[in-house]
Amino acid sequence: MKGSLRATGRLLVVDLGEVRRLVTESGPRLARYVAVVRSEEVRACTRAGTNRFGPLLLRHGLPPGETVVYTTTDDTLDFEIEGRTVRVGGVAIYPEDPPAWVETPYYVWVEGADDEEGTI
Repeated sequence: MKGSLRATGRLLVVDLGEVRRLVTESGPRLARYVAVVRSEEVRACTRAGTNRFGPLLLRHGLPPGETVVYTTTDDTLDFEIEGRTVRVGGVAIYPEDPPAWVETPYYVWVEGADDEEGTI
């Protein structure tokens, strides 16, 4: 399985390649995409269908039932990649098992990613 990363001035999307079980600060989720949207206010992890960003995500080809959404007030083009970890505006996306320590208030990682071959 191969993953990918897309970024625009308002949206950063990590495509995990297939629907995966994720661990977030809000609890477990099933999703293929993790999206970070630039917004005036910061909100925790939500589904695309339960917030006002659903139309934006649909315009970018992201199915609402397979997308976990975070918001940030930072520019989504100002992201950092360290190893396989992607960080932008207080959100850390770990496409593997949990880190030894989570340094951001909002986070998501793929549960059991090291049990499979060919992860991101």
